[in-house]
Amino acid sequence: MLVRAYLPKIITALFGGLFIAAGILTFGNALVFDRIFIGILLFTGFICRKDINVLGIILILAVIRVLEEALWFIFAEQLYNHWLSKITIYLLLFFIIYKFWFDKMSKISLLILLLCISAEIYWIIIGYTLAPAIYWYAALVGLGLLTRHFLFSRIQMTEQFTSKSGKSINLDWYIYQVTRIYIFIEGLNIFEYILRHVFQIKYIQIIYYVYPYIMQSLATFTLWIVFNEANKLFKERLISA
Repeated sequence: MLVRAYLPKIITALFGGLFIAAGILTFGNALVFDRIFIGILLFTGFICRKDINVLGIILILAVIRVLEEALWFIFAEQLYNHWLSKITIYLLLFFIIYKFWFDKMSKISLLILLLCISAEIYWIIIGYTLAPAIYWYAALVGLGLLTRHFLFSRIQMTEQFTSKSGKSINLDWYIYQVTRIYIFIEGLNIFEYILRHVFQIKYIQIIYYVYPYIMQSLATFTLWIVFNEANKLFKERLISA
């Protein structure tokens, strides 16, 4: 009984420490962290394979992460100053904003999009050759909106594509709020780029330096939230055993 009572807490502390360690040790190596991120999601999905709700959320996060990597490999070689890539991403973001306009973050995303397009037009007019690839961060804003939409529609999709009925759980709300932070950070990052490359305020580099640490910390926190929810289910099974 004593082991049964404390085992979930031990597991929580152990894996929580491992997640934090993985996040810290892989700072500066996004490729390795992405592999760890997906691996932990798959591991947690295996633990919660009988819970269609947690499994659905994990699937959404994994698909978005894989899609982000795919977009990076598609655009990486021509990431800077490639007009076709820019137009494609801006049009896709506009379409996503239009489709998910009911989401409050779509309004913020539209403002971000307009800032990006205005800056791009200005750089073209003045012939600026050092324009940063802000459209990549605009693409990440679009992925954030997609994540929120999939979470919002998860119950409907669960009942549409499986024989089981889904329900809203705390994890939906947690991830939904975390994606809000993601979008705000991307917006601040883009705004700081514009301050430096449009208004020539070169000394403002706060977000520039902390951005990778913030984003990886948020991703690590996301993993922790997902695993903690899985651990709660594991605890319930131990108690009922």
